[in-house]
Parts: sequence; structure tokens; C-alpha cells
Amino acid sequence: MKKLSILLYVMLFMVGSIALTSCSGEKKTEKSESAVHAEAAEEHEHEEGGEEHNMADMGEESASHEHNEEAGTEGGSTMWIPKGDAAKLMSSNFHYITGATSNIAPKLTKNGSDNVLELTADGTTTAFVFHKSYGNIGMIASLDASAFKGTVRLIHHAQNTDNYEFVAINGNHMKLGRIVNGKETIFNESDFDGASGWLNLRVSAAGTHFKGYINDKTITHGHGDKMKNGFVGIMLEGAGTLLLKSIELAELEDE
Repeated sequence: MKKLSILLYVMLFMVGSIALTSCSGEKKTEKSESAVHAEAAEEHEHEEGGEEHNMADMGEESASHEHNEEAGTEGGSTMWIPKGDAAKLMSSNFHYITGATSNIAPKLTKNGSDNVLELTADGTTTAFVFHKSYGNIGMIASLDASAFKGTVRLIHHAQNTDNYEFVAINGNHMKLGRIVNGKETIFNESDFDGASGWLNLRVSAAGTHFKGYINDKTITHGHGDKMKNGFVGIMLEGAGTLLLKSIELAELEDE
């Protein structure tokens, strides 16, 4: 009987040990799985952080690219407005391909709040051009030729008085053409309305296309081969007073 009791105690002890070992193993497994999940979560957060950092880098590169595009934008226009001493202005901003400052007696005046260059021509053909040469070009001169008797030309691709292209007005008549080796070729000519008072006389040369405008209205349109790059400016053929408020230049693409 005594031996049976001892055997029963031994069996109960073994069963308890086995149960305890199993419980401990389950806890270790749960701990191991928790550690794995924690490491995975940490790695996932690191990857997300890396993706956010990469997106931030891409944003900086994109912003920089946009900035570079803006900074690298070409084209646009240049506006010339008279100011200072008129005679010095003519010699510093322009040079003459015919005539001289004495033939146009420049004077700076006012039209309201705007500076105006007043040119009084003595009848000698006079042409003054900017120092830079251009290819394709658009040119707008804000002027009043009411008191001028003769022809006002916007000239471009000018080499000298024998080689240049032009749009010209005399009264309310416009001509568009060129002179090559002293020979004049007219592409197109037409009358226009509103010849007195302030107006914008405009010419464009884009590839083989040439146009003349009064304000925003196309008056003449012609075609011809490209000429060699040259100077742009104004030619006066006649006598009287021309008022000039501004000159705008813009480099153009081929049409």
C-alpha cells in the first residue's frame, strides 16, 4: 500500500513537470513571435521613413528643376525709353549709317508724364541704329509723325544704306520691302486709317515672313529669303518733327 502511494506521487510530479515545461515553452514562443513582430514593425517604419525621405528628395529636385526652367527661360523683349541729355543719348545708344545728330536736332521733351525724344529733321536722309545686330526681330516704335513731311522707316537687317529691310509710312500709306545692293523690292503696300497722332508702328521679320502693322492691325505681309543679320533702327527721309516715345525689340522664331 505504501509502495502504491509513492508511485502515485511520482506520477503526479512527472505530470506537473511536463505541464510546467509546456507552459514555459509556449511563453518563450510567444515572446519570440512578439520580438519578430517588433523587429518587422521597426523595419517597416524605417522603410516608410526612407520612402518619405526619398519623396522629399524628389520634391527638392523637382522644385530645383522648375527653378532652373524659370531661370533658363529665353526670349522676352527690350524696351528703350529716352532719358537724359538728348545729344549724348543719340551717341551712346545709337550709331548712324547715314546722316548725323546735327541733321535731326534731338531734344528731350514731355508728353504728360512720359519722356519724348523730339527729332527735327532738316531734309537730309538720316538713319540711326542700335549697336547690336539681330536676325529674326520684332520692332515697335511708339511715335507721332503728324508734323513730319516725308517717309519714316523702321529698318532691320541693316548693313548700310544699300542693304537693309524695312517697313515705311508716308502719310497713311505703308510699304514693306527690302533694299539689296541699292535696289528696292516691295513685298507689299497698302493704305491705313488713323495716320495722325500717336501710333505704334511695328515690323516683324521671322524667317521668310515679313509683316507691317499699325498698332495691332496687320497692314502689309510679304515673303522673301533671309538676309544676313544686321542692325535695327529708324530712318527719316524728309523734313519736320518726329516725336518718339519708345522702341521695343523682341527676338523672334522662324514662322
